[in-house]
Amino acid sequence: MHGTKHRTQISLDDWQYQALLEISKKTKKSLSAIIRESLSEKLSTKAVNKEKDPLSRLIGIGSGDGSPVARKHDKYLYGKTK
Repeated sequence: MHGTKHRTQISLDDWQYQALLEISKKTKKSLSAIIRESLSEKLSTKAVNKEKDPLSRLIGIGSGDGSPVARKHDKYLYGKTK
């Protein structure tokens, strides 16, 4: 997927710029490299496909009361214990 690079200019909020500078110092990478890596991660086909997967909308819709239903699902579903 590497090919021609295009130059562009972006405006960042101060906190974004400061966060990038901090990462840059820690990783010894340029701001451009960090931004490219972040964009690649965000725009990867895996991330795009996950957003299009209708089942991904189901993740996190339930809430529990702390009961052991997940750990003892056989007992609750079938009356059996492991």
